[in-house]
Amino acid sequence: MKIGAALEFNLIDYPGRIAAVAFTPGCNYRCPHCHAKPLVEGGTPPVSEKDFFDYLGTVKDWVNGVTICGGEPTLQPDLVPFIEGIKARELGVKLDTNGSSPEVLSRLLADKLVDYVAMDVKGPERLWTATAGVPGYAERIKESMKLVPSFPEYEFRTTVSPVVRGEGISFLTVPEMKETAELITENTGSRYHRYFVQKFVPRKDGLLDPRLESFPETSPQLLRDIHAEVVRILPKTEVRG
Repeated sequence: MKIGAALEFNLIDYPGRIAAVAFTPGCNYRCPHCHAKPLVEGGTPPVSEKDFFDYLGTVKDWVNGVTICGGEPTLQPDLVPFIEGIKARELGVKLDTNGSSPEVLSRLLADKLVDYVAMDVKGPERLWTATAGVPGYAERIKESMKLVPSFPEYEFRTTVSPVVRGEGISFLTVPEMKETAELITENTGSRYHRYFVQKFVPRKDGLLDPRLESFPETSPQLLRDIHAEVVRILPKTEVRG
């Protein structure tokens, strides 16, 4: 599998586990607020799969998981054998995805290859073309929403980012985040999902849309206001970041 970058173990990326991280290059989205510009545009030197597995061998006494993120991992044709190699080492697997490939999620679920899925929901459906940077994935995303709760562990999450709205740019609002939460419940038939409301953090020379680099972080007050509204719909909502 193509690996665009890798991180040594940490306690952040995989809740409850000490995990190494493999970043896959390439993505079918062009989210303006994305931090992974070099990965999306293919500007990172590759990491060989052998080197990654060799590293896992050196930390096998304390690392007990691997997070696969990107980019968008489900675009990788060799994702399944890569995960099988991880599982053969008796490590947990967490997959971060934008939900655009439900057929891949369905196979991973059927083969019991992934232990934890984190799916990004890019705000309310009516804004997806703006927040994802591309049109055309709505039905596939909804199908993935229905699949994700069947994995052993999972979460939905939304970054409260600035949104390009014609000539203007402004943060996702409380009503828009309420719509997002309602969308999750409508498509899954349940209110009891872990849902993380995440703050946007600007990065100089690192975002796909450089106009967003001058924006501040999502304000704590906006995050609190969103949480207060969304938790009424999804009671297990938390603020992250």
